Amino acid sequence: TVNYNAAYHLKVKNGWHTSVGANGMFQNNKNRGPEVLIPEYGLFEVGTFIYTQKTVGKASFSGGLRYDYRNLDSKEFMEGNQPRFTSFTRNFSNISGSLGLSYAASEHIILKANLARGFRAPSIPELASNGEHEGTNRYEFGDINLQSETSLQADLGFELNEEHFQFTATAFYNSINNFIYYSKLEGAGGGDSLVNGTPAFQFRQRDAMLYGIEAL
Repeated sequence: TVNYNAAYHLKVKNGWHTSVGANGMFQNNKNRGPEVLIPEYGLFEVGTFIYTQKTVGKASFSGGLRYDYRNLDSKEFMEGNQPRFTSFTRNFSNISGSLGLSYAASEHIILKANLARGFRAPSIPELASNGEHEGTNRYEFGDINLQSETSLQADLGFELNEEHFQFTATAFYNSINNFIYYSKLEGAGGGDSLVNGTPAFQFRQRDAMLYGIEAL
């Protein structure tokens, strides 16, 4: 795996602090051991972004926008005369971003609000697993047709800072499209589906919601 990152901080103009940049990685995987869980593959990923912030009186504004692109080239893998993995190529791209506001209501109290859109491409294990995962005692099957996860999150925060005391609380709501998870497969007789005595699981996806309050 080779990671790269570059950022350029523009000259401050009218109080705006702005940065632009790009980051990503090259990745190449080869199977050399006796047990195989995922296929050999090559991956290229790049993301470009712009981020800016400005403080006006007691309020601080911030926002960012990012575009990501991922190319995944998975290789065929033969086990004897049988294909363990078939070759496929997938491309993923999407836009994410955020807008935030922080307001110093008093010397000790800060109020915060944020709205963000997120994105995550499915990983190679989620797409193409076909083997026993020794760390989880599961036989895992990927799904080559999985789509990218996208989310929209809003949160409101409260922060109290005293000389010997600090308290923070945040309420959040996150709506996720195509949330990826794994579920246990059912056998023909109604019990667990087993592969070589190990329970079988399949990666799937559906919409999901997360919401709650965090306090510290």
